Amino acid sequence: MASDSKTTGRPLGPSGEAVRSNIVRIREAKMMPVTGLSERLETLGRPIPPLGLRRIEAGTRRVDVDDLVAIAIALGVSPASLLMPEVSSIAHDDLVSVTGWHKPITATVVWGWLTSARPLVRGTLGSFIDHALPQWDRDRWSTKIVGADGDDQ
Repeated sequence: MASDSKTTGRPLGPSGEAVRSNIVRIREAKMMPVTGLSERLETLGRPIPPLGLRRIEAGTRRVDVDDLVAIAIALGVSPASLLMPEVSSIAHDDLVSVTGWHKPITATVVWGWLTSARPLVRGTLGSFIDHALPQWDRDRWSTKIVGADGDDQ
C-alpha cells in the first residue's frame, strides 16, 4: 500500500495506486533494481532518476502518460498491465476499483475495457467502436451481429 504521508498534490486514486503497486511488483519479480529501471528509462529517452522512481513506488509522485508508456516498455509489459488493479492476485470475477467509476466492477470488465475489447458502460458498443478503436479495428466490428436479445455486448 502507498505511503499515507503524501507530501504534495492529491492522493493517488485507485488507478494511480494500481500503477504504483504494479510497477513495484513487476520490477521486483524481474529482480530489477530501481537503478536498473532508471537506466532503461534513460536509454528509452524518458529519464526518471532512481529517486523519482522511488517516489513513484512510494505513491508520492504521480506517473504521467508518457512515464506510464515508457515504464511499461522498460518493464516489458503493456500499459494496460500497469493500469489493471491488483493484476497479480485477482480472479476474473473479483471486484476492482478504477478512478472515475462510481463503484467496484468485475476485473474481467475492466480488463476488457483497458484492452479495447469492450466498453465499460453497457449499451455503448457502437459509440465505443466509433471513438475508442483505430480504423482497422472498427472495420472488423462493422460486420458484428447484434445478439438476438438486442443487447450489443
